[in-house]
Amino acid sequence: MTIPNKVNILRSTAVPWRTSSRFVLMVGTGMIISSCASVQGPGNVPDTTLANRLIQKLDERDKLIGDLQHRVQQLESNAQANTAVTRAQTGPSEKIAASQPLNQPPVQKNTATTQQGKAAAGSFEVDEDAAQRALERTLVQTGALLLPFGQAEIQPFATYSRRETKQPLLFANNDNIQVTNASIRTNEFNVGANLLVGLPFESQAEFRIPYQFINHSAVIPAGTNSQETSNTGNSIGDINIGLAKTLMHESGWLPDLIARLTWNAPTGSTSNNNVAMGGGFNGFTASMTALKRQDPLAFTGRVDYHKTLKKNGFEPGDQLSLSVGATLAASPQTSLSIGLQQTYAQETKINNINVQGSDTVSSFFTVGAASTIGHRLFFSTLGGIGLTDSSPAYFLNITIPFRFDIPSANKS
Repeated sequence: MTIPNKVNILRSTAVPWRTSSRFVLMVGTGMIISSCASVQGPGNVPDTTLANRLIQKLDERDKLIGDLQHRVQQLESNAQANTAVTRAQTGPSEKIAASQPLNQPPVQKNTATTQQGKAAAGSFEVDEDAAQRALERTLVQTGALLLPFGQAEIQPFATYSRRETKQPLLFANNDNIQVTNASIRTNEFNVGANLLVGLPFESQAEFRIPYQFINHSAVIPAGTNSQETSNTGNSIGDINIGLAKTLMHESGWLPDLIARLTWNAPTGSTSNNNVAMGGGFNGFTASMTALKRQDPLAFTGRVDYHKTLKKNGFEPGDQLSLSVGATLAASPQTSLSIGLQQTYAQETKINNINVQGSDTVSSFFTVGAASTIGHRLFFSTLGGIGLTDSSPAYFLNITIPFRFDIPSANKS
């Protein structure tokens, strides 16, 4: 038997495992050495060069097999990880998309994250669906979105406003009539609740029940001294009943459009304890709200026209209100907003005669923040600074909306 035949036999019997290869290597090496010794004859030193080369080739083959097995294991583990990430990303978003309102456009997925399988080191992933929920809750509260059919939301609120103005008064002193400027200070508290109910055909019923506390004080200078009078009144405010309807959905450069009509019932008081409460009048408000999205931003605009009916010969002037704002989904649970509101009030009429100088312009710059504090609970704050003399100096509003399902609507 020659050496090449032994090498062929050794190659044909080798297996891709290192332990078996070592065993075969030892056996084959012994056979090769003995064969070399028999060929060269006794007394000659065997040539081990061929055996060393064979051992080196087997080691290289074992190393290559080990590398291939390691790569296969890595590919299998990466495939399993990508499958788990894809399922985790597609599953919840499909459920959220099914639960979104009909009038809300679908949320786009993070394609960069889907393609990569996982976020890069040192970065974090923002749940766009959760951010949309925070943004959506804020837009519903401001009237830029409507609730879907089968859901309702109650919004307890509390508002404080501070107003300081100066009014000219006639002051009699020792049979002399003098004109002095009185400082009028008003602290007003409004508490109550809004109720929103989602209706079919992308419409919504709206109710508002307010209650007012107003402290009114006047400081009248009298020489070196001052006289101050203070009165506090409270009463229920005018209850509002409204209906809103989505007219158009966003398409291209066109925004969402929502029309709204509200009736102000004369349930409030005109005055209480010599304090003007400003209620007790029938009135109607027609409004149009536009919404344009550039996620994570949402831009809103609103136009309101309020008509107050005459009562006992007294007719407050009609009001035209304009407002613009922007809302940002700052985080998955929080949204921030800024806005500008302006109201033009016409002159008041008494027995069909205009009261000169009773027309006003009120402007506010507003800043707000809202955040989810539970599965259905929301917390919202809104503050405003008056920009004109007829505006309150500032106001602060706190609202805690709570959303719930209507059982009868869900059954149907």
